[in-house]
Amino acid sequence: MKISIPTRIIYFNKEELDNWVMGNRENCQDPYCKKLSGSKGFGEYIAGRYFESFGYEWIHHDYNLFGGNKLGKYPKAEAIFRSYFGDDRYEKGRGFYPNFSPFIRIEEPDLLVYKPDYSEVLFVECKRMDTKDKLRVSQIKGLALLKLLFDCPVEVIEIVEGYGEAEKGEPLVWEL
Repeated sequence: MKISIPTRIIYFNKEELDNWVMGNRENCQDPYCKKLSGSKGFGEYIAGRYFESFGYEWIHHDYNLFGGNKLGKYPKAEAIFRSYFGDDRYEKGRGFYPNFSPFIRIEEPDLLVYKPDYSEVLFVECKRMDTKDKLRVSQIKGLALLKLLFDCPVEVIEIVEGYGEAEKGEPLVWEL
């Protein structure tokens, strides 16, 4: 079985990165991302800002769909999932984690991207090219699982220093 995961290239400039490192994060809507030190969270912020321009909101880190955390730990994300998937599907999906965790490492993507009315959900893995960040197999497995079992759109965003409009990259093809 082959799984094709779309990729997109988004650009940032050095001044944006410098401002982030200096702590100028008032435009960042995500509380978790805002509190990270140094350049951590910058790629997620750039990707989140891109999706904001299309009317989406986003959450970095503070969500769990596979069931690795207790219910109620991430109330906002839980409300989004319950609205989007329904209670039954959401709770069944959360039961997946205990079944595979001792044997297979699977990571949830960096961002949960969603419409404010919860009518759309997308999962995004962010990779900064200036830090030579690479996609790990455990991250690909997480994206594949979301796409196959939950029928969710997934995407990899490559964050690149430079100027230009966002553009589609080569899809990532993964074979099971």
